[in-house]
Amino acid sequence: MTDINSTGGKCPSCGKPISNYNASSTDYGSPIRTCKCCGQPYLDSRYRELAIEEPWAGDLKASTGIKIALMGLFILVVSGGITFLTYHFKGYYYKKLAFVAVMSLLVIGYGIFDAIRVKSGAKQKSLDRKKAESEQRLMDRAYAQQLADLGYNVPNKYL
Repeated sequence: MTDINSTGGKCPSCGKPISNYNASSTDYGSPIRTCKCCGQPYLDSRYRELAIEEPWAGDLKASTGIKIALMGLFILVVSGGITFLTYHFKGYYYKKLAFVAVMSLLVIGYGIFDAIRVKSGAKQKSLDRKKAESEQRLMDRAYAQQLADLGYNVPNKYL
């Protein structure tokens, strides 16, 4: 079975675009999705079953959050510098760069928040909860078989 990511966000069965498809978004949970147009199930590899696969490498590293915060700081400094250099443009450019500066502050905040969650153990607890939910889903043999039929590598202990 073809994965939605290899079809460019289109249903592998009917070829219709999947609404709100974002190739860069990722999460943990059931990778089985159902097309709203044709009703056929398909595999979405943007989602992972934690009972089968390990968390992404950077999810439990505080350095990942720090890198995100530094990226936001870099964007803030650059956009602030451009805004300062072009302050005489009181219209379009000034407003756009101010928006980028505000978004950069949000990125910095997210990065710091993520690093704190990793250091405090809150992120590990969240992943443990998602892993337990994954194991619960996989205890349903019909679900595990459907995953396997769609091309997901399901260990024999769940089938």
